[in-house]
Amino acid sequence: MRKPIRSSMFALVALVLAASLTLAGCGGGGNNGKSSGEGNSGGNTAATNNAKESEPKGERITLKVELFDRNNTPAGEPPITDNFMTQYVQKNFGDPNNIDVEFVTVPRAEEVDKLNVLMASGSAPDIVFTYNKPTVQNYVKSGGLTDLGPLIDQHGPNLKKVLEPSLPYGVFDGKQYTLPALRVIQAQTTTFIRKDWLDQLNLPLPETTEQFVDAMRAFKEKDPGKTGGKVIPYSYIDVFHMMPLVNSFWKWDEITDKDLYSVPRWLQPGSKEGYRLLNQMYNEGLIDPDFALSDDFSQAFAQQVVNSVAGAGTPNTNEPVYNGYYGNLKTNNPDAVLEAIDPFSTPDGKHPKPVYDPTGAYIMIPATSKNAEAAVKYLNWMADPNNILVLQNGEEGVSYEMSADGLPLLLNTPEAQNLLYNYYDYCIILNGKYISTEDPNKNIAANAFDPDFKDFTVKSIQVGTNDGYTLPRVDIAVDAEIKYAKILEDFEKEMLAKIVTAKADQFDKVYDQKVEEYMAMGGTAVMEGKQAAYDEFYKK
Repeated sequence: MRKPIRSSMFALVALVLAASLTLAGCGGGGNNGKSSGEGNSGGNTAATNNAKESEPKGERITLKVELFDRNNTPAGEPPITDNFMTQYVQKNFGDPNNIDVEFVTVPRAEEVDKLNVLMASGSAPDIVFTYNKPTVQNYVKSGGLTDLGPLIDQHGPNLKKVLEPSLPYGVFDGKQYTLPALRVIQAQTTTFIRKDWLDQLNLPLPETTEQFVDAMRAFKEKDPGKTGGKVIPYSYIDVFHMMPLVNSFWKWDEITDKDLYSVPRWLQPGSKEGYRLLNQMYNEGLIDPDFALSDDFSQAFAQQVVNSVAGAGTPNTNEPVYNGYYGNLKTNNPDAVLEAIDPFSTPDGKHPKPVYDPTGAYIMIPATSKNAEAAVKYLNWMADPNNILVLQNGEEGVSYEMSADGLPLLLNTPEAQNLLYNYYDYCIILNGKYISTEDPNKNIAANAFDPDFKDFTVKSIQVGTNDGYTLPRVDIAVDAEIKYAKILEDFEKEMLAKIVTAKADQFDKVYDQKVEEYMAMGGTAVMEGKQAAYDEFYKK
């Protein structure tokens, strides 16, 4: 009998603490990195040498690779399809292997819709990916994906080594239909607050939900940032990033593992009170009044932080550092201080929040691809440590320096920021900075890559994993989830907007109405399908 595990992240915290000590000893530059012209062209050293010693053989092909377009290219920088990263790929993988690597852009905020169109029309790139598991299951069910198992066995030794923890999550119906990217850091979100504002008001760092709301009221009333009434005490309001707050209201002793896996968030015991608090905060003017107008992955919150308008938020863990807006805030206001906090608490003092499985995006090769072997070779080339170093850190001396401990330290320069603003979209086999297959401490330390914000990053990871949980694993496709997942996901955005912005005396009516609509448009079918799948997967 399988035993479901509601995972916690206690082990990772120890690694983070060890990593912070490692970073504390990091010194100046070394000479271990490789410049843009020194990457590996094959999966191992021998293959690399052979490739460079002989001319490419065979007919030249074009390998098409999906690339997220986040609409965040800095002014004056080259397009994301022809920059340092793409040129490095072409020079060090494409040319030695007689391959033209072509990057096909897909808007990040529309990736599932666009990918579905490409897959349905048979025009998808040779390498595609998505974070949406029901979408993957749909492609598996329809026969739309290549079985990667034999190709990985033949051409993927680096992939097997680097992705060892995540590969099992890519098996569907007994076949390796996807390569799940390895998620180095499993924390999802971390709340931060303007500590300098708290200090001005002689307020402590909030440790409970009630203290947090009180701090937001003080920001609203006292305007310590001197915004002239434009202050947004709490921002970044969406379904995903509000889960730590909502989770603090769940009645966890009433929630079984089966419930956690199958019951929609809106029906979990206690959820309604969590959303009631958000409604109350909206009606008090404590959250972004225009949150419902922001597109997914918009830059609105980053601008609010940089302009010292937002007092707190719950973004992706360490996002203020890796997306650069904490640094930009410090440029505008050197006295500004962001502090990672863990304020949303249950009555018994716990801080439950979702954390990720050890997987990032599901990387796939469509069944229509004629270049599956070349695609796996490319991904295996990407998994070479020397290529990971460049694709995640850029060019030594321009965007990073190597420490004496072998860690890349990013340079705090405009050149470095402009080179690396979207580095994570080129090294797609990894989610998070990665240095070593043998030493996880180095990987944790590498994610505190900016020495100016090392302490903030380490604490962000600690906080983001504290009392974290993952959903029980069930590897049985749910037909109703495949059918309704995108519809329900889109409707949840409308639900949140209507529920949070309702007048206080209309909250219960609006909440119940929207939940009823959600269940009627597929929520009930998905819940019942997931309950059956859970029972089947964990049957005696």
